[in-house]
Amino acid sequence: MTRNEEYTNLLAALEQTPAELEGTVAKALKRERTSQKKRRAFGVSALGLAACFTAFVLLVNLSIPFARACGTVPVLRELAKAVAWSPSLSAAVENDYVQPIGQTQTENGVTATVEYVIVDMKQLNIYYTLDSRQYPQLEANGNVLLPGDAGGWSSSSVSYGTPNGELRSLRMDFIERDIPETLDLQLKVYADRSDEETEAPAVPIGEEAPFAPVSDDPAYLAEFTFPLELDPTFTAKGEIIPVDAVFTLDGRTVSITEAEVYPTHMRLALHTDPDNDAWLTGLECYLEDETGRQFRPTTNGILSSGMTSGSDDSSVWLDSPYFESSRHLTLHITRAEWLDKSAPRVRLDLRRGTAENLPEGVRFLKAEELSGGWIVSFTAGVHGEHTMFGLFQHAFWDEAGQEHDIMQESNTYGYIDPSTGERVDDDSVFTAEFPLAGYHGDTAYLEPLFNSVSAFATPVAVTIK
Repeated sequence: MTRNEEYTNLLAALEQTPAELEGTVAKALKRERTSQKKRRAFGVSALGLAACFTAFVLLVNLSIPFARACGTVPVLRELAKAVAWSPSLSAAVENDYVQPIGQTQTENGVTATVEYVIVDMKQLNIYYTLDSRQYPQLEANGNVLLPGDAGGWSSSSVSYGTPNGELRSLRMDFIERDIPETLDLQLKVYADRSDEETEAPAVPIGEEAPFAPVSDDPAYLAEFTFPLELDPTFTAKGEIIPVDAVFTLDGRTVSITEAEVYPTHMRLALHTDPDNDAWLTGLECYLEDETGRQFRPTTNGILSSGMTSGSDDSSVWLDSPYFESSRHLTLHITRAEWLDKSAPRVRLDLRRGTAENLPEGVRFLKAEELSGGWIVSFTAGVHGEHTMFGLFQHAFWDEAGQEHDIMQESNTYGYIDPSTGERVDDDSVFTAEFPLAGYHGDTAYLEPLFNSVSAFATPVAVTIK
């Protein structure tokens, strides 16, 4: 095949690009036409095959998405699919804000490939694949090793269950420090056998099966370390906007001191007056620019950090206006959650199935005692766009005041009717269920994340810039 035929086939492939990539590919082709115009302006001959060759080379060297499309159009499609849930990351891809990595390692029949990163001063999104001919479903525990002090960051992944060969993501959020230019990504890969049919161990008549343990250390098939060098052009991106706005919510004083705008997300630094009678522990809001374009709290990400009892400082994270060139930004607050500073803990009478001091809008559904301890269930109404949220700290206390950890929690839409035992499919309600593992006492105490809610029919408006 000649280079001219390769170029023609490439353009044909791009013409079939899905809708998610139309913006990126269109910009790449637009740059092709611009390059040709510039060559004509400088008197360079651009006829026939020579023009195709020159445009092709320039596009490969100047456009990251186009360069990746030249070799692996399907992978570029997968990246657009992987970030579709996030307006900020989608905007980053559309604006060529992607650093290709292209590192591959194979061990014990497992191949791991780090394809891309989307990174700025405070957040690192890593996109990688796992593949194997031997294991039908792979999973991985990811971690990063930083030079020097390793504190001041957290990680999250929403890729569990991703089929082999498809893009997975791992996100690192840096709170107290900036992202370094070099770090090591560690992937510990294991085979997921949760869908395999296994015979459950026999349980004596009259007894219940114990809690299934959650393993944080499965049998790993392969362990990979990828040294990543992050382009300082990306890691230096970010803007601090002084705000210093003071306002009231339900008679309580709150201030926003500054806004941090990054390509991947936006953060608003909040401070509540220590003289308030309650801590601000939750906030529903959206940002709007002068065109009416809205930026919502981040999906599948941090809605807020630091919003806990005992803290007057916190931050709210939203989708970013970084690529929109917005001149004016206004925050609109629609709901606030509070925890009274004098609020008692929630008291559960596990035997009777009753509760005292429950948060507003929360119902104690049931308590069931099994051989491994109690399982308790609560229901609450969703808010926002079908959004579930936390109800309690991940701990409980017994009558003697001893603290115990809550290691597992399940959140599902709808609920089980306690009188009939039948599931009620209702997307306006969700159930939070968790075990009090190893505990057989009659009462337990929980620390609520909030106990009252303020909803604003007319949103409270705060000027950010």
